[in-house]
Amino acid sequence: MYLTIDIGNSFAKLAIFRDGEIVHKERHHKLLVGNVDKLYKKYPFTKAILSSTRVLDKRVVSAIKKRYDMFVLDHHTKIPIKNLYKTPETLGRDRLAAVIGAFVAYPKQNCAVIDLGTCNTFDLIDKKGIYHGGNISPGVDMKLKAMNHFTSKLPLPVRQFNDDPMGKDTTSALQNGAFWGTIFEIESFIQRMNALFTPLNVILTGGDAEIFGSKLKSKIFVAPNLVLNGLHEILKYNEE
Repeated sequence: MYLTIDIGNSFAKLAIFRDGEIVHKERHHKLLVGNVDKLYKKYPFTKAILSSTRVLDKRVVSAIKKRYDMFVLDHHTKIPIKNLYKTPETLGRDRLAAVIGAFVAYPKQNCAVIDLGTCNTFDLIDKKGIYHGGNISPGVDMKLKAMNHFTSKLPLPVRQFNDDPMGKDTTSALQNGAFWGTIFEIESFIQRMNALFTPLNVILTGGDAEIFGSKLKSKIFVAPNLVLNGLHEILKYNEE
């Protein structure tokens, strides 16, 4: 059994893999040593990998590494793909794990990986296993909060998707700017990538993947565990 830990901007997600399948998954607002200890008692994993988009608490990481065989994913870690990103040390570990998860799930196929959460990321890995890079933009909540914070009169509306893409008042206009603006952004990215890499699989992951997956006109796959699966593949690859 293996433990994968994905620390994102909002949550720390932990998953136990047995024979390549997730048998347990949980999330916390922050990673604690006690979280890992409790998991080990129930699922005595042999190795672990940790990926983080946040600045790590070195004391917590050090305490976990003293107890268990765990390594932290960084730009020096061996990976089963070719990375064309010019600054690999600044590449989000979740983005890297996600494209590796896509590469393994859809071998020898072009894949656009769209991770929808606090920030939205758009990445491309081709059928040869070459990662070409991607883009980062604000997620829905960040868009809503930014419009409220950086203006003097715009309110902070509740998070809501409206079927009508044209706002009929300021509240719905703000909601549509966040939700429909994201939909238009996704569709445009898919259209542009399809022109460059055909045929193309489109994979949505992240906290908002289910919401947008049902709204898009393009054919897509929703893979909530793509980052965790990618981390599992990296962990296996580094055992060889």
